[in-house]
Amino acid sequence: MIELNQELEMLKRMGSYVDELLTELSFRKADVLAKKAEQHPAQPPPQQALVAQPTIRSVRSRTGANLATISYTREEARFQISPGVELRSDDKPFTSFLLRKVLDQMVEEDRRRAEAGEIDPDKVLSYEIVYDGDKVKEILVRNYRQDSRLRELISSVRWTLETVSSR
Repeated sequence: MIELNQELEMLKRMGSYVDELLTELSFRKADVLAKKAEQHPAQPPPQQALVAQPTIRSVRSRTGANLATISYTREEARFQISPGVELRSDDKPFTSFLLRKVLDQMVEEDRRRAEAGEIDPDKVLSYEIVYDGDKVKEILVRNYRQDSRLRELISSVRWTLETVSSR
């Protein structure tokens, strides 16, 4: 019993020692961080880095199936529909939801804002649908401007593709 108590006491001391070491190594005082920042000021990016490289992501269904690939910059988002997904120009989720309720609504909102002088007319959202026969191959959206709109676009495209894929 005495040995067990001694072992427990030793484990508690070792735990305290480890906690102290972690505290010393993990936390930095603000003044130390400020000095380091002064010593290494942020360098402006080189001119060529200012040209936006597209970010590429997969748009996946809830089950993990690849529905589309999106490549986007600050100026445009390009959705390339996966070959296994059959999205036709006359599919209701595509025409009534994605085109009319999402994209056309964004275009209309931007036109109103441009007429009111809130945004430059050149910054009005526009989109283009690329077809292969009556099958949708690609959706290109220009001037989405805001991250929240990009998220809404990705979500809306995902829902549309999931809906037509589940039939």
